[in-house]
Amino acid sequence: MTGPLTLDIVAGKMKEFGNSELVRKNRIRITTTPDKVHDTIKIVQALFGCDRLITISAVDNARTLELIYHLTGPHRMVLSIAIELTRDQPAIPTTSDTLPPAAIYERQIHDLFGIVFTGNPNLNRIMLNEDWPANEYPLRKDWKPGPDTFYGGIKVERT
Repeated sequence: MTGPLTLDIVAGKMKEFGNSELVRKNRIRITTTPDKVHDTIKIVQALFGCDRLITISAVDNARTLELIYHLTGPHRMVLSIAIELTRDQPAIPTTSDTLPPAAIYERQIHDLFGIVFTGNPNLNRIMLNEDWPANEYPLRKDWKPGPDTFYGGIKVERT
């Protein structure tokens, strides 16, 4: 890739994967679907030189859960790949085979949001205690502490 990376270039190459929009002057967001996430990442790596995973963000927007993969390369433009997932059984293929640093982010997101990354060889707890109640994800908007939830040794009572 020679020259600056622009929305027109990205949108032209990525139209089969989803919509592209300029979020800021240095950030382009590509919205795609869970079944296309691997191909989208591979194309972004190959065509635009996005060889660095900055982070993976997760957002609970009350009706769906959203994952956003933030990648960059020598052009210093950030390409954000966004995927919406259903709340009832959120699952997406792991990207740790394509982006090895993704494994640690996937574990964190699994702990805090309950998103299952199918194919990830190690979704063991990393953020929450091993005795944290199953199927309780503290960063979801609908999560409420149970009557026996403890924070730092202090019991939290429901109000």
